[in-house]
Amino acid sequence: MGRRTIAMSEPLALMLSEHDIRMLIPYPALDANKYSRGTVGVVGGSAPYPGAPILASNAAARCGAGYVRLVTTRGAASCAHAHLISIPVSACDQGLEGTLCATSLFQAQEDLAKSQIILIGPGMGATDDAERFLASFPQDRPMVFDADALNLIARNHALLEMPARHPRILTPHEGEAARLLGRKVTNRNEDAITLARTYDAIIVLKGPETLIATPAGELRAVAEGGPELAKAGTGDVLGGMIAAFLAQGLDAFDAATLAVFVHGRAGRLAARELSVHAVMPEDIICKIGPVLLGLEAEGVS
Repeated sequence: MGRRTIAMSEPLALMLSEHDIRMLIPYPALDANKYSRGTVGVVGGSAPYPGAPILASNAAARCGAGYVRLVTTRGAASCAHAHLISIPVSACDQGLEGTLCATSLFQAQEDLAKSQIILIGPGMGATDDAERFLASFPQDRPMVFDADALNLIARNHALLEMPARHPRILTPHEGEAARLLGRKVTNRNEDAITLARTYDAIIVLKGPETLIATPAGELRAVAEGGPELAKAGTGDVLGGMIAAFLAQGLDAFDAATLAVFVHGRAGRLAARELSVHAVMPEDIICKIGPVLLGLEAEGVS
C-alpha cells in the first residue's frame, strides 16, 4: 500500500493498489445459500422517483448479495414490479405527496425482518412524510444512508442516533456534503473526516477522486471513475453496491472502498464501449460482472 499527500496541510489519503482491492473481494462458501451470502433491504422510491431504488436493488444483486428486497410506495411499486424479475417488491402506504410516511413503517419493518443491511434514501423524497418515516425507522443493524436520506439528515441531525449502535455509511456528493456540513466544502480531505466524526459514520465523499473517511481519521482515495459517472442514477448504483459488499461480511470501510473502485472501473469500461456521453446507470450495473471477473482472473494468474 502506498501513501501520498494531496496537500501538505491535509490529512494523508491512502490510495490502495489493485492488489489491495483484489484482496477485499468476498467469496461465498461452497455450501452457501441465499441468506448466508448476505441479505439487503433497499428502502426508497416515490411517485416522482420510482427508478432510483430499482437501480440500487439491481446493483446490490449484481455485486453478490444473496437476497435483495425493495420496500417502496404503492405508487412506485408498479414500476418496480415491471423492472425487477428476481427481486421481491413490497408496496407500502404513501403520503399525499407520494412518499413513504409514518404509516408505511409497520409493513416496512415486517418485510425487512430478514435484511441484514439496509440501504435507505434512493428516490425517497425529502417531504415531511419522508422525514417522519426516517425518524421512526429503527437503526438496529448496519445501514447505508444515501440521496434523500442525506438531505433529511442535513435538515434534522436528530434523525441519526448518536453514537451509532451499528456501522453506518453516508454517501454524499459535494452538494449533499455541504448541506451536512452547513457550509461549502473547502478542503475535501479534512471535510470528509469532519463529516465522519460529526455523524459517527463512514463517509463516502463522491467526486472525480472519491474519498472514504472514518471517524478515527483514516482516509482512502479512489480515482477510478471519470465524467461518465456524472449522471443521475449512478449514485443509486453505488449505494446498492456498498450495501451488497457490507452484507457479504466486509467491514464498512472496506465495503465502501471496494464498491467505489468497482463502480468507477465499471463506468470506465462502459465508456470505452459506449462513449463517455452515452453511459447510463444501467450500463454500469452491466459492467460490474466483467470488472469483478477481471480482478479475480488477475489474482489467479
